[in-house]
Amino acid sequence: MQPAAYRQRVPRPAGSRIGPPPPWASLPSERRSRITVGRVAAAVAPLGPGAPQMRAANAAVLVPVFASASGEAIVLLTRRSERLERDPGHIAFPGGLVEPGESPAEAAVREAGEEIGLGSGEVEVVGLVGVVGRAAGERIAAFLGVLRRRPLLVLNRSEVESVHEVAMAELLADGAAWQERWPAEGLERTVHFFGGAAGLGDDLVWGVSARILWQLLERVVAA
Repeated sequence: MQPAAYRQRVPRPAGSRIGPPPPWASLPSERRSRITVGRVAAAVAPLGPGAPQMRAANAAVLVPVFASASGEAIVLLTRRSERLERDPGHIAFPGGLVEPGESPAEAAVREAGEEIGLGSGEVEVVGLVGVVGRAAGERIAAFLGVLRRRPLLVLNRSEVESVHEVAMAELLADGAAWQERWPAEGLERTVHFFGGAAGLGDDLVWGVSARILWQLLERVVAA
């Protein structure tokens, strides 16, 4: 059930409208349930040396996934601290800027360690979900990181307020995802949203993080 109000404020411009339903909305329930980590990993392309879509990335995030006791794929999402200047209170993946001398994949794992205490030995980076653009020329590479087990997290409270553990199948359920068309300089851009899933409570995922999730789920259901 959708909450009456979400914690996150969405700055919808005048003229915004609802877009088409998610591409998985018409799939039978069995294609959208019992999503395993193996199925998620198989949907993500293995990393190749010097993958061209990564060369332009100057930031990176990790999409951490682990298997529940029942075998369901669970994704970790952070709620950013309200004290941060950039995107306070937003739901996001652990990540940040790529530092000199490191690859985007290394940056994603390092940032996950700094933000939520994931050790590099706990994470297997299995592939690139995609590279998404953001304002001011930022290019963010998103990597799928498979965890050996449900992690014991240590949050950096200056950056992360809390962590959500959300079943992938919940994000594919009816009403959990939608897209909107926002006017932008005479054109329209698509903005993605996830909300109402049991693991999210009254939090809303939108913007870049939702776009990454959307890309991943499209590939999972198509596999």
